[in-house]
Parts: sequence; structure tokens; C-alpha cells
Amino acid sequence: MKKLSIAPIKRKSENTISLINIVFLMLIFFLIAGQLAPPLDKTVDLIDSKDADPLPPPNALVAREDGSLHFRGSPTTVEAFLQEAPNLEAVEEDIQSEQTGFPVKLIADRDLAATTLIGLVGELQAAGAGKVTVVTMRTQ
Repeated sequence: MKKLSIAPIKRKSENTISLINIVFLMLIFFLIAGQLAPPLDKTVDLIDSKDADPLPPPNALVAREDGSLHFRGSPTTVEAFLQEAPNLEAVEEDIQSEQTGFPVKLIADRDLAATTLIGLVGELQAAGAGKVTVVTMRTQ
């Protein structure tokens, strides 16, 4: 029995390794040489806004301590608010993003009873409102 010699398989040279090395070196160069943002003037002290009063959302429905509803300072009802709310420009943008109903931002007084708040949310949803968001203030 005679053994045949097998010719070694020639592999093609890999070109991607050198390309990866060049891209990696360019990345290192730009990380060292570049800046993402211009530096801040070192003589300026920035204003601290930690104690600033937050602004309430402009088209929010307000529930006072006694359970009465107010919209833009005037007393209102759930039905009257829901009739007027679709005409508001800011709310219309939110309507397009919601699939059912339109979102309502409800600012509730901290002394409002929880059962009253839940009742108001239920009334809003029963009257056709979409997502009801209760606006709160973050304590520090």
C-alpha cells in the first residue's frame, strides 16, 4: 500500500486584522486628542436651582382639599373640563400619542382624602379621559 502525499492547504491572508488595528489606533488618537464639549469657563460659578419652586403643568386639573376641581383658577366639573380639554393645544399633542382618551394631569392637594382622589380619578376615567397622571412634588 502506497501513501499519497497531501499538499498543504494554502490559506488566504486575512486583511481585516490590519483594518481593525488601524481603526483601533484612530479611536485611541481621537479619545486622547479630542474633546466632546468645550470646557466651562473656570471663573463662572453656576447657579444652584435646588431651592427653585417647580412650575406646575399649565393644563393640569387641580383638586383642592375639599375635593372641588379647578382649572386655570376657575371652579369646574369633570364634564366641563373634559369638554374643554380637547381644545387645548398642549393636550392635543398628547392625544395623538395616546390611543384611547386623552391624558389628564391632576394636581391634588396633599390634604385631599385618598378616597376622594380615587373617586375623582374614577370619574375622569368613566367620563372618557385616558391616562390620569397625579402630579406630585419630589421631597428633598
